[in-house]
Amino acid sequence: MKTPKLGKAVLNYRHHRFGRCTVCGKLTIFFCLDKESFRNTMICLFCRSASRNRHVAKAMLGIIGEGCSSIADLPGSAVTIYNTAMDDCFSRVLRNYNGYFSSYYKDGVAPGTEISPRTSCQNIEALTYADNSFDFVITEDVFEHVRHPEKGFREIRRVLRPGGYHIFTVPFHFDRPTLVRVDTTGDEDVHLLPPEYHGDPLRGTILAYRTFGIDMFAQLNDIGFETRVEFSSFADRTSGIFDSSVFVSRRIG
Repeated sequence: MKTPKLGKAVLNYRHHRFGRCTVCGKLTIFFCLDKESFRNTMICLFCRSASRNRHVAKAMLGIIGEGCSSIADLPGSAVTIYNTAMDDCFSRVLRNYNGYFSSYYKDGVAPGTEISPRTSCQNIEALTYADNSFDFVITEDVFEHVRHPEKGFREIRRVLRPGGYHIFTVPFHFDRPTLVRVDTTGDEDVHLLPPEYHGDPLRGTILAYRTFGIDMFAQLNDIGFETRVEFSSFADRTSGIFDSSVFVSRRIG
């Protein structure tokens, strides 16, 4: 039987932290629900963002500047943002922001089908958005589940405006090449390693096709991105950001 979230928060009370959230901008308590995985926990009391969400927000804010200390501070429709997750902390904070778009993917639903204003079904390998639509695209722990990631990266470059940014997280090995778990060269998946599944809010679990490695940088460069990594620091803990890394890819040309 799983321990309820409240029970986990009580058990891990020594790891809770006070700070200001980079997503909702509020002074808050970051609740530790799993001391073995800080990047996916340290939940904000108000917007329910996790550590890695706030790290993505921090990377975006560093690019936008203009005195914004949180995503909630974005003025007007200063930028256009596409997030491949729906009903997450970004969607909760930016639900009334006209430049914000989100999506989900579900088999049997036609890509481009809108389920609510600015939220639609999308296949990341074949997005229905027009060229040069967005200043930012956010994907968090998504690309390890994409059968043909190069197609997805190319689609993101296409919908980004020149100089736009893809800010993303993926499981990553910094000391070795990409670990391919499933051969996707044919129509059917061929497992090369024991299947690995990750939790998914819509489908329960979802297959992981790979764990990315250092060759990803060359792949992104060939597609037309300039990519850097931002690692969390001790100072980031005041924003509830722990043990995290975020990739920032800028569209070249």
